[in-house]
Amino acid sequence: MITFQDTYDSRKMEIENFLELMKFLEAKENEREDGKSKFSEFFYPENGGIHLTYQALINILKSNVSLMIYNIIEYTVTNLIDSIYDEIRVNHLSYIDVNDSIRNLWRKTILKSANDPNANFSTFLKKNEEIISTILSNNELNMNAKNTLPGGNLDGNSIKETFESHGIQVKTNSRNYRPDILVGIKENRNNLAHGSVSFVEAMREDSIDDIRANEELVVGFLEELIELVSTYIEKQKYKTS
Repeated sequence: MITFQDTYDSRKMEIENFLELMKFLEAKENEREDGKSKFSEFFYPENGGIHLTYQALINILKSNVSLMIYNIIEYTVTNLIDSIYDEIRVNHLSYIDVNDSIRNLWRKTILKSANDPNANFSTFLKKNEEIISTILSNNELNMNAKNTLPGGNLDGNSIKETFESHGIQVKTNSRNYRPDILVGIKENRNNLAHGSVSFVEAMREDSIDDIRANEELVVGFLEELIELVSTYIEKQKYKTS
């Protein structure tokens, strides 16, 4: 968790620095002399230079910071789930050693391939035998977040379901748990990644202050998750009672 926390803190600082840059540019745009903004002096120098409007640049930056916020969400959730699996590996825990939630999740993960349209009954039997063999042999469980995280991208509901599937109750009554904001961040990420919207257009309607407020809520939510998982691991709640 130490390496994770260092990286998390670094990425959070990157986002905050990015937001500070946008506020600086906004201030320069609003600072005027003889009818011209300080931003215009920088981007429209008399002898050439970068020809980019303030609004186009700030919209591009807003889209980029939106991606950065989604990335820290995905990084945090993935690493928190893997930190639970690391504890299972380090302690050499088998099926009978872990809690019921993780048992159910592990079985579903093994049987996932049996749901493939191309799978047949022999595939199901093979996977079922794998489950039985692992349980009877008391083998150590080997789990990975990339196999247990939901398909598609993460939003408030999928994050809540992911942690609940491990026996961790997300604080849905917290002011920081905002599924509407989280789904908006996910949709922006998908639209930008698939090219269905341009970086200039994606976040055009959102102010810098709106994005900063959303970022603060997201960070608050992620830090609640970090605290929940830290307590879960410390009290070894991944083990059977």
